[in-house]
Amino acid sequence: MKTHWVLWALSLLSLGLPPTHGLAQGKLTAIQGHVGYLVPARGHMRWTSNLLVGCDYCEGRPTLWTTDRQGNRENIALEIAGAELISVRDVAAGPDRSLAVVGLAVSGSARMGTFLVWISPDRSKQTITRVWPFAPSVVTLAPDGTIWAVGDVSKDDARGWVHHNVLRHYTPSGQLLASTVLRDVRPLANGFREVSQTSTLISSDDRIGWMTLSCQYIEFSFDAVELGRYSCPTGDARVGDLAGVALSRSNDLLVGSKWLAPVAPLQLNRATGTWTPVPVSQDSEKTWMILGFDDSTLVTASTSSTMHRYDWSGQMTTVVQ
Repeated sequence: MKTHWVLWALSLLSLGLPPTHGLAQGKLTAIQGHVGYLVPARGHMRWTSNLLVGCDYCEGRPTLWTTDRQGNRENIALEIAGAELISVRDVAAGPDRSLAVVGLAVSGSARMGTFLVWISPDRSKQTITRVWPFAPSVVTLAPDGTIWAVGDVSKDDARGWVHHNVLRHYTPSGQLLASTVLRDVRPLANGFREVSQTSTLISSDDRIGWMTLSCQYIEFSFDAVELGRYSCPTGDARVGDLAGVALSRSNDLLVGSKWLAPVAPLQLNRATGTWTPVPVSQDSEKTWMILGFDDSTLVTASTSSTMHRYDWSGQMTTVVQ
């Protein structure tokens, strides 16, 4: 028996993999009881921390909203003085139920500016920070309550760009803590390098993950040090090819592999840079998309406008940087 174990371990090492890499595969088990939600009215949504968050009519006069684990919905009016038009690009929730919002505001005199808004957990306070010429496209809240965003830096006259794909770190009060230009980010097939729009920014207990528009996944420490870059599953060239992205608190990354089908996620193995299908105890309904992780629970949206929840267990054993 011992000889067989040694030969097995040596065979793995000959492939450049320690014996623990990729041996224990994650699995999802459906949890009974589904919660309904209102489909966004010309808007978007995702699960971050412990809330489903989104906006209705994100272009114009948006209404922010949250839905909790029990299906209780809360509407929040976004108030920016002097703004005739508000465009919300992304919204995220923190562990304490605070919200972070990024977008663009235009005044009645056609003055334009980009903003970061922090909304307190009790919704009594909205802290608005003008961040122009930085134009954030996506946002997330770290466990310590600080805010991370990725976007582009424009010229002051808005006629062109100084830098694409800039990672910035803020306090809830709007103080800039760090700014990093992300170099050599993969462009779209047509050479377009502005890949923060419609991308996804997510956080775990110790890192920030960014799934770019060009379907490249990049991770950073809370010191803004890059930890790794990974390609999407074969055949996926844009983030829109994925049926959602989810990063657990313990850094398990799942993506939806197809639309309008029984949930069929793929899990990233960082050691090999490959994606592995995740076994699922299936529900009878069709899955629209993966919404995100709620601690150790994966939340998905079905075609019947209900949230389905899956217990995540048996995580893949990998070496995480």
